[in-house]
Amino acid sequence: MKIVFIVQQLSQPRCIKRINTIWESGHSVKVYGYDNDMYSDNLKNYPFPIERIIKRKKEDSKLKKIVFFIKNARDIIKENKGSVFYLFGFELGAIARLLGCKRYIYEEADVSAARYTNKFVRNILLATDRKNIKKSLLTVFTSEGFIRYLFPKQVPENYVILPNKLSVYFDQRKRVEVQKKAIDYNHIKFGFVGLIRYPNTIIRFAKVVGREFPQHEFHFYGQADRDSYIDDEIKGYSNVFFHGRYQNPQGVTSIYESIDINIVCYDITSGNVRIAEPNKLYESIYFYTPIVVSKGTFLEERVNYFGVGDAIDASKDQIIAEYIKGINKERMEGFILKMKSIETVELIDNTDELINQISKIGKYI
Repeated sequence: MKIVFIVQQLSQPRCIKRINTIWESGHSVKVYGYDNDMYSDNLKNYPFPIERIIKRKKEDSKLKKIVFFIKNARDIIKENKGSVFYLFGFELGAIARLLGCKRYIYEEADVSAARYTNKFVRNILLATDRKNIKKSLLTVFTSEGFIRYLFPKQVPENYVILPNKLSVYFDQRKRVEVQKKAIDYNHIKFGFVGLIRYPNTIIRFAKVVGREFPQHEFHFYGQADRDSYIDDEIKGYSNVFFHGRYQNPQGVTSIYESIDINIVCYDITSGNVRIAEPNKLYESIYFYTPIVVSKGTFLEERVNYFGVGDAIDASKDQIIAEYIKGINKERMEGFILKMKSIETVELIDNTDELINQISKIGKYI
């Protein structure tokens, strides 16, 4: 069966991983992807053939982005009439369906409706998203929290949950080779890995380290979502470092080998943050790096389930400072010991169920 992928952000590691897995399973693929120069290092050595990369501006307004998606999606659907489409993201799912695409697999890693406090807007987006899901041949969710939010009463049957775990690039052999130094509690290296955003929590944490804990360090790996997040205050701290872009998966190991504690305190004012299950959980466990996340999130549930880190309210300077002062060897070594007891296979992407479901779809189309 030929599958036509339309990807909102082609260089996103999760999307690359998913396409490659399906391609390697023997299915014929055509890939159309948008690119706004985010994660662009990941496009240097993509393993599968790409039909078209469609450049768009990161600065475009929401309306301009939607109009741009509509124009290009219409052309792609016409070019591939009768194919099965694999659609990444709410906007593309809704647009393709409204343009008449009837045979599609839908992947959701971000529930747009959860971002809005306006009840009218949220309900429209929820109704649209539920329709996207129910009309799909199959929907892939990256968090169980999404199911709870979207379908609190009656859950449809046409879905699979695939948490955003590590690429198969990371195997047991590579994990054995991880070189982690013991934490120096007089000189802790905190880190954030990924797209730099959330000034109210992540940036705040780094500023507290910079301002109140000169004996420690904070390291950012990745580019900023907005230039304004990296303001003059944070630039002025000699113990806060920005290392810029990195290549995923090739550059990830050396990053985690160089940090002691992974700060993943996303801002819970975004409803989507409260229900997501970021891949940083699985990266942290794989690389034996204790994780700190935001209280009141599905991610906190998962961290507690595995016993691999702490949850705090990182929107307050005092709480961050008190947490840092309270970090101790016994607690951190307990987290690391728990991480070492978790089998590598639990941390690596397993798409057997997805491939089986896609194969079943192929038999009936």
